[in-house]
Amino acid sequence: MLTSLGKYRDFAPTVLRLMLGLTLVFAHGLPKITAPERWEREGQAMANLGITFAPVFWGFMAGATETLAGLLFLVGLAVRPSAVVMLFVMFVAALQSVVTRGTLAGGQAHPVDFAAGALALLILGAGAYSLDRKLGLEQPRAEQKAPRPRSVAV
Repeated sequence: MLTSLGKYRDFAPTVLRLMLGLTLVFAHGLPKITAPERWEREGQAMANLGITFAPVFWGFMAGATETLAGLLFLVGLAVRPSAVVMLFVMFVAALQSVVTRGTLAGGQAHPVDFAAGALALLILGAGAYSLDRKLGLEQPRAEQKAPRPRSVAV
């Protein structure tokens, strides 16, 4: 029964892009960029990487990056580069949780979840239903043929 789902494999990257894109834009990116009072606090996470200057700038950039990457995921444009950028943002967010709380437990593992989704998009690409594919920026995967059995001489 579940094996018949394979015929829908082209929908998997699309569903992943839409879910990540909607969450990035509406639950993470827009709330950050529309609340300037959060920028400095968010930007201070860069201190964990030794970057202590301009925390307001880094805080704004975190929100702007989440918003832009989310929008690009939604339309399926520049998905792999956006995934790479989001992997970095999620690394910083996870590192901040570990440094400030000492753990990713207690609901603090969301950056790791997002990173897993971004990594999947980096590997899979935007998929068949995307602007990347429509504009020729991503090629369809080649269908794999089953290997021919070798004859064994006895």
